[in-house]
Amino acid sequence: MTTQSKTWHVAFIGAGGIVRHAHIPNFQRLPNVEAVAICDVNEARAKEVAQATGITKVYTDHKQMLADVKPEIVVVATPNVFHKAQTLDALNAGAHVLCEKPLALSYPDAEAMMATAKQNGKTLTVGTHYRWSDAMQIAKAHVDGGFFGEIYAARAFWQRRSGIPGYGSWFTNKDLAGGGVLFDLGVHNLDRALYLMNYPQPVTVTGATFGKLGAQGQGLGGWGSDILKPGANVRFDVDDLAWAFIRFANGAVLQFEVAWAAHGPDQFDTELLGTKGGAHVGNLDKIELYTTLNGQKVDVKNDLPKTQTNSYQRLVENFVRHLDGDTSAEIVTPEQALVSAKIVDAIQRSAQTQREVVLA
Repeated sequence: MTTQSKTWHVAFIGAGGIVRHAHIPNFQRLPNVEAVAICDVNEARAKEVAQATGITKVYTDHKQMLADVKPEIVVVATPNVFHKAQTLDALNAGAHVLCEKPLALSYPDAEAMMATAKQNGKTLTVGTHYRWSDAMQIAKAHVDGGFFGEIYAARAFWQRRSGIPGYGSWFTNKDLAGGGVLFDLGVHNLDRALYLMNYPQPVTVTGATFGKLGAQGQGLGGWGSDILKPGANVRFDVDDLAWAFIRFANGAVLQFEVAWAAHGPDQFDTELLGTKGGAHVGNLDKIELYTTLNGQKVDVKNDLPKTQTNSYQRLVENFVRHLDGDTSAEIVTPEQALVSAKIVDAIQRSAQTQREVVLA
């Protein structure tokens, strides 16, 4: 149950579109949350977002903001390379943290962040919100109800035909992003599959990454900050496609594919194969179930709600309810976040060495 015994003061590090359009309004709509400050090295952008959202305090130094405001919740939504340091600063300043994906650039960094959260008695979670879509929640209910039996194989794929974000900005700069589509879409895609598989422990990972189309200025999307036009001075040194094959300790396997850009159709689906049934789970509005009944092949129709709740909204609501002490509120747990980080780390290492990675 939720007590809502206090008002939570939340501050935001980063002022990009994800903060303005997803995080700030979803926190502000909650009755026991007050958005008190925003920080960004781009002061003009921070002031613009603050004015648009009614936030009164603006900073360009996140440490100064933490010292002045002393927020109980901090959202970290900056370029990936800054996630670890800014999250650690927030945790050590006494705040709970919602960190945008990826949690960190490496598994050891993710471990260090979760260890710091534990030492400080704070909650650290990750913004992989797609598990809260209506289709995913219905699929998870079928998993928990035993519809699939033993899930022994899954496939997670998210492919955009033209979807490279922030071309020429930090998104395509390895020094700031650490990686491309694997960190951007891949972490979401992985969480969806692992969530439905009940987060089994990975034992081996084989992965490959490519950066073919972005390097040619092809496959560009229309979102992301500071977008530049294709040209000789545009930097693109990250991956725009990643594939992997993961084996788990329980014998299950996962085929994993993500692409910012590819010569193929847009796709975003998670497929499950179980001993009793299977499923095809779309992004927001599609779920198809398959089973055998009385010796006959049966397709099961699922009616999704006509008015769907935004998955970001559910992420934020559950996070705050969890902090309020509601034990039924689901968040991305430290254990889950670390499994995901371990797999992503292994995909990178496998791609670099062109060898299978065996996990301890």
